[in-house]
Amino acid sequence: MHSDTHQYEILIVDIQQNFQPHIDEYESVIEVSQKLLSAARMLEIPILAFEQYPKGLGHTDSRLMAFSPPVIEKTAFSAMAAAAQSAKSLSLKSIKVIVGLEAHICVYQTVQDLLKCGQQVYVLADGVCSRDRQHKMWALEQLRCDGAKVMCLETFLFEALKDATHPQFKQVSKLIQ
Repeated sequence: MHSDTHQYEILIVDIQQNFQPHIDEYESVIEVSQKLLSAARMLEIPILAFEQYPKGLGHTDSRLMAFSPPVIEKTAFSAMAAAAQSAKSLSLKSIKVIVGLEAHICVYQTVQDLLKCGQQVYVLADGVCSRDRQHKMWALEQLRCDGAKVMCLETFLFEALKDATHPQFKQVSKLIQ
């Protein structure tokens, strides 16, 4: 029996082009996010993207927009207020899988708000970054203490697949070889 991948929902938090020059890990976060979104497409996992003040910070990186996620604009650092006001509402049952930036501000506040609502949250450590790597590490450490699960892309993908007999196993595993 294969897992119901509808139990997951992917949230892309503020992966906006104007951050690129300021963040060392930006390109690796894009790469991880592209693999995640490719797998999400194969496994039919819903995706939602958030943009922090796009007038000033630009839009979601075009490499991720190629996957056509619905986009919600926001000014609050946490994505939750914008999500609540949007027609594209989040499922209360699904495990939220988070990639984005910056780890210690918008990702941090979004995850904290999700946890306060009793949501189960996975933060992909290789899919988040901050201008300062130490700020990312502290944020992940705090989020883990507060109940988020911190893992890498590969851990999440194999959890979603559950079994090597999954019909998408070969396709998904090719993404991470």
